[in-house]
Amino acid sequence: MKICLLGVYHDAFDKRMYHKVGRSLMKAGHLVISICPEGEFTGELRDGIRFRYIPKAPGLFRRFCAIGHLIRAAHKERADVYVAPEAESWVAALLIKLIWGGKVVFDMHEHVPSKFSHYFPPLLRPYVVPVTRWVMRRMAGYTDHVILTRDSFEAEWAGLKTPRTVVINANHLQPACTEIPETVRAQMGEGPVVLHQGLFGDVRGSWQLLDAMKIVVKKIPGVRCAILGEYAYGDFQEYREAVTRAGLGETFIFLETVPYEEVPAYIAASDVGLILFQPGRVNHTLSMPHKLFDYMREGKPVVAPDFAVEVAHIVDQCEAGVLVEITRPKAIARAIRRLLQDQALAQRLGANGRAAIETQYNWEREEQKLLAAFETLRDDR
Repeated sequence: MKICLLGVYHDAFDKRMYHKVGRSLMKAGHLVISICPEGEFTGELRDGIRFRYIPKAPGLFRRFCAIGHLIRAAHKERADVYVAPEAESWVAALLIKLIWGGKVVFDMHEHVPSKFSHYFPPLLRPYVVPVTRWVMRRMAGYTDHVILTRDSFEAEWAGLKTPRTVVINANHLQPACTEIPETVRAQMGEGPVVLHQGLFGDVRGSWQLLDAMKIVVKKIPGVRCAILGEYAYGDFQEYREAVTRAGLGETFIFLETVPYEEVPAYIAASDVGLILFQPGRVNHTLSMPHKLFDYMREGKPVVAPDFAVEVAHIVDQCEAGVLVEITRPKAIARAIRRLLQDQALAQRLGANGRAAIETQYNWEREEQKLLAAFETLRDDR
């Protein structure tokens, strides 16, 4: 089949849409085209996937405008199936189906109703959520398959006849990284390292981590805290200045985002992986972030929020880390100290996480469910 991936804000090499969904479909023999926002990569072909580009769409208004850009670009492709990972691209896919035919798959990455509500004033949000949910359920009636990235999303679709498949954001199964480049070692420095990988900022625990590290450094003077990724929520300059005022300028290491393939080396050079989602957002409560499986694949114990339903279930079930009340810096500090000072515990929890990746939480397993779902879309069935 000819399959077209539609993206409004998922870039060309998005972890899920390119590295997982796109490449898996391509390897299964499908012709895959990715229509995505312009970025650093401007090529037309990579790993067998063809690329077409639309203008970037920062802000709500431009994201709605992107629907038109997607429709115009997709018109030239006339694919058999259109895959939408966002609400806007889902609208575009359904309009394409209405005009030219084809089938539509909605790949639900996050809790759309609550996220969409944040574009409105706080007083309106309680009304926006149920309206958005109602609209999505109507759209599902014209959608051929819904892919869910976690079990907890199923409640949004209860009672609907639209076929659904859960395909979680697990990682590709590969050996833990054992060869750490000297450049990475130099960046991470000597002594124990705790790492936060991925988008960072106030809603992801930046200020709680700062206060926690003030406590940890008193007991473990050589500890370092590496932040690998963009400070996307809040004022980064304000945060760096606060780190400096706290006397932790040498403790915190701020690293720019690195290519997908280089992430394992940074995790391997660390001792503890951090997931610091703060409560107050449905997407945080129901989160199942890539970083959880990144840490587990490299055999690193995690510090994670006890309120996050999916994360807490996996960490608890696999005994892969320590769950804490993530709003309390003292609780975060206590968990970090415990894992850094009790090497036997850290190694046991890390090994448990790695074992879970090998037996249950890996993309090779999830890929089979993905491909089976797309097989149901063939016209010759």
